[in-house]
Amino acid sequence: MKIFIKLLFACFISLNLQAQTIYFPTGNFEDSDGDDFVARNLPSKYYNELWTYHINLDNGVQIINTFSINDFGSFKGRATGVKLSVSWKDGNTYVVNKEYDTSTFQANPEDNYIRLNPDRPYWAKGSFDDEHRLFFHNTKDGVQYDVDLTFYDIAKGKTLGDGVYKVGDNEIGISLLMPHAKVKGIVAINGDTLQVTGTGYMDHIYQNNLSSEIIDRSYRIKTGDDENGMYFHFLTLKKANLQVPIGYGVGYNNGNPFLITPSYIDRIESDSKTRELDRYVQIKPYQTDLLNVRVKKHMDTYSLLNELGGIKKFLAKQVIGGELVELNGTVTINGNRPGYFYYLVAK
Repeated sequence: MKIFIKLLFACFISLNLQAQTIYFPTGNFEDSDGDDFVARNLPSKYYNELWTYHINLDNGVQIINTFSINDFGSFKGRATGVKLSVSWKDGNTYVVNKEYDTSTFQANPEDNYIRLNPDRPYWAKGSFDDEHRLFFHNTKDGVQYDVDLTFYDIAKGKTLGDGVYKVGDNEIGISLLMPHAKVKGIVAINGDTLQVTGTGYMDHIYQNNLSSEIIDRSYRIKTGDDENGMYFHFLTLKKANLQVPIGYGVGYNNGNPFLITPSYIDRIESDSKTRELDRYVQIKPYQTDLLNVRVKKHMDTYSLLNELGGIKKFLAKQVIGGELVELNGTVTINGNRPGYFYYLVAK
């Protein structure tokens, strides 16, 4: 059944939906800098901040590595974390989560260095103008993870003004720090080591409330390169009769970057087995033709709450108001353009 989410809106103005005023970023579409990398770590009872790396390798393996700051109020105090997800060549997706106290967290803008704990081997570091390295080593539940990847030929990061969207009392900040990069290095599961190449992106997002309270869906989609490709991170919001897409992206026309903003998102078809998955979605940016995005390969569905036992999962959902489901894989755009996706669904 066609699920309609459609609303035209003018950028940089406020809209009123069910007594909530939505403010869009103020300022210009411009190059990002070190301040866009540094942690906001805002005081809030419910807070989360994410630095998300998504890599699509030429051999079909996908990697999502997310550094985070999270606060779940009375359920769980503020902590830092890292989640590594590897959709491997055997068709399985291997996931490991680690968590630490905030006192040892680093996010230095001078060299884009992010690390949860100086004694633990998971970090990222390096200039976005040269090379940026992502490193992870850990063994959990009998599975050994090794990732050592270098991002190079990195497209200039872009911000949209101050990057801040305000929805009532809620605030969401977005910075696209690596809209495109080439990737090389090694990835291994249980000692099965692959020399790899591919592409990737990285963005930084924060919000002062739970995703389940603000966001309905999040769409990260990338296709092509920094000559004639695009990457965008669009979101639809909860608690409105007509959902307003927010977020932005970077498109490229013969190497020239331009802003992409969503005018509407139209959910056409859900997956018959995984109901959270939008198997076919139409997205209309103001600045491009209509994008018909169809899932080609759904690699994984993941929820952090699935790692909790039955009663703990139930209690956690009651306290934090819901569950966030993550989905990733590959897509085609307008029939023939290959790409890859990372969707989030709050339920």
